[in-house]
Amino acid sequence: MIRRNATKRNTLSSPGRRAAWYGLLTALALCAGYLEVLVPLPVSVPGIKLGLGNAVVLFALERMGARPALFIMLAKVFCSMLLFSTPQMLAFSLGGGLLSWAIMAAAVRLDLFSEVGVSVLGGVAHNAGQLLVVAALLSPQVALVNAPVLAIAGVACGLAIGLILRGVLAALPKAGLRE
Repeated sequence: MIRRNATKRNTLSSPGRRAAWYGLLTALALCAGYLEVLVPLPVSVPGIKLGLGNAVVLFALERMGARPALFIMLAKVFCSMLLFSTPQMLAFSLGGGLLSWAIMAAAVRLDLFSEVGVSVLGGVAHNAGQLLVVAALLSPQVALVNAPVLAIAGVACGLAIGLILRGVLAALPKAGLRE
């Protein structure tokens, strides 16, 4: 008699399954990003968002690994620009997204932080990446003036997203989502 759980199959073992998971998580990130467009935070500094779409990227990072999370982040950024934004905003989102992904991927790999700590690092890194793009394309002075507010917002929003993600990860079984 064969036990049901005797052999666990990796759910990303086939290209079809992988494409389905990538599509599902990208769509979820886009829906979360659209929700943020509909309900913006009541702050005066441009660029401050809760980062609900980034929660999906962090979920992918935690459960699937760095490479799938990168693909999902890139798809989220490019599709969001096409649906909700302008090409100029693409530079800001891409700068923030890439730096955030790199910092979070390193933090997960080093295994020094909880998912909440990784999320806070990602929130701060995302805002720092956006500020680097602002400094390069627009004005270093504008970036410096907004840096303290965006650093605080990165910590606060990263904390909120990390706590949400902690609940989601605890509620969902650890499926074999690694490549």
